[in-house]
Amino acid sequence: MPIIRGGNPRIRQTGARDSGTGADARTAHSGPPPLAPNIRRHLGLSLRTFYAATLAEPVDDRIAALLDRLGEKPPANPLS
Repeated sequence: MPIIRGGNPRIRQTGARDSGTGADARTAHSGPPPLAPNIRRHLGLSLRTFYAATLAEPVDDRIAALLDRLGEKPPANPLS
């Protein structure tokens, strides 16, 4: 599915125009992100700083139980 930037409401997510004039020339960006490396580093540091307190909190008992269940061996398939 192509990424559509901008705010043109006449363009659907498929890239086709509502007027039936054909596909829009915009396509998904393939390649490195369009942000400079220093900006990506700044965003990464900001996000790590923002979520540091959340990562330091203890895990809720319900989440811990779910994680434990994920580590268990799955039950045998009764159909085999």
